[in-house]
Amino acid sequence: MWSGNSLLPSWLRGERPRRVSVDYLTASPKRAAGGSMGGVIGGVAGNAAPPAFHNSRADESSEIPERQVIRTGSLEIIAGDPLQAAEQLRSLAAQFSGFVVTSNNNGSDEGTRSAQISMRIPAEYFDEARAEVRKIAKTVEQDTIEAHDVTRESVNQEAALRNARAEEAQYLSILKRAAAVEDVLEVSSKLAEVRGRIDALEGDLRFLHHQVEMSLLTINIRGMAEAQAFGLHWRPLYEAKVSLRGALGGMADYVDDMVALFLNLPVIAIWMLTIVALLKIGWLALRSTARIFFPGSMMWLRRLAHSRAT
Repeated sequence: MWSGNSLLPSWLRGERPRRVSVDYLTASPKRAAGGSMGGVIGGVAGNAAPPAFHNSRADESSEIPERQVIRTGSLEIIAGDPLQAAEQLRSLAAQFSGFVVTSNNNGSDEGTRSAQISMRIPAEYFDEARAEVRKIAKTVEQDTIEAHDVTRESVNQEAALRNARAEEAQYLSILKRAAAVEDVLEVSSKLAEVRGRIDALEGDLRFLHHQVEMSLLTINIRGMAEAQAFGLHWRPLYEAKVSLRGALGGMADYVDDMVALFLNLPVIAIWMLTIVALLKIGWLALRSTARIFFPGSMMWLRRLAHSRAT
């Protein structure tokens, strides 16, 4: 049997397991116990058992998994100088062992400057970092926090990873005992497939744990020239700049439209001539048709035109 049959188990070849003699099963206690190269599969003696996948729910029934939560926050603040505030936020990210994901600065004058900073902060410093951002801001217009529980997703991925590793170990055990070339190739193909699945699961878990450990904080910074009078926030300079910018934009649009109209005058003239010619041709065709099929109507039209002329 060792020389004439394939060493691959029936579950790998897609075949039904075969019964063998009792002497073969009792020849080795390891095989009789369901070892890697022989034994009893579901009550049927024969080839190796399929990979012994772990039951993650049974293994972890006595343990409560640590809660995995992804926290994100966003703030909209007003600062005297948005560019300076953005620099302070970059230093703040480094202070809390974080890093800046994205950074954008817009505007040139003091009244229209704005900036946006997105940073990753360790989850244990998330609330402290938000408090420091509030200190930098002159006014906080919006503060939003979101929490996404990914505990179930993390547990499921870890269980799938354990099962894939157990399957890999079973394939390695079979590969060590395989002698035929076709058996080696088939087991190697299955092993490569399992290892690819393991790499994907490990990558997903690393990314998930990174999101849990490093919270995302996004800060939108706006600058505004303000003057306080009688307890009110009066912004005449800012409103004047905005109005002037709108007026200049409207004038620019008007000039653009006039230039486009001037450059398109030849095309417009050609279209007008074409329309007039088509109307003239249509009128002549209508008169010819009426003269042929309705001669009386033409005489009536001539009398009507003559009476109006007199």
